[in-house]
Amino acid sequence: MKKTLLMVMGVVTLLMGGCVRNISSSSYEASTVGSTGITYPCTVVSVRKVLVEEENLSGGTLAGGAAGMAIGQTIGQGSGQVLATVAGGLIGAAAGAAAQKSMSSQEGFEYTVKLENGEMRTIVQGADSPLVPGQAAYLIVYPTEGRAQARSRLIAR
Repeated sequence: MKKTLLMVMGVVTLLMGGCVRNISSSSYEASTVGSTGITYPCTVVSVRKVLVEEENLSGGTLAGGAAGMAIGQTIGQGSGQVLATVAGGLIGAAAGAAAQKSMSSQEGFEYTVKLENGEMRTIVQGADSPLVPGQAAYLIVYPTEGRAQARSRLIAR
């Protein structure tokens, strides 16, 4: 039983770890490589620390529920085993969703920038390369080909 529990928890951890999106300003998606972006010189107007959370927690819920059911199935016999399996699934699903939420939350910064033409833009990205108000920067916007919306990043000049 202990071996099965460790194996199930390992699989759950691997499944949930793969769900975390990299929001670093120095990380590029493979689809961006070779693409040209439009680069806008700008000035950072304001910076606000934010928490970036993944919207979909179904992976953790499903993996936790499956693990909980597997563990519950090893308890008791007959109707007691059925009850333990159902309870294990519910508890595991709740624990899996909570674990994934804590693992998929990342610190980031919301930047408001002013372009040279006077337009204002706002972008959220990882906290790895913080910029400060008044700092000169470049806002890089990549094309929307095959995507729901454009990908952007803000870097220091």
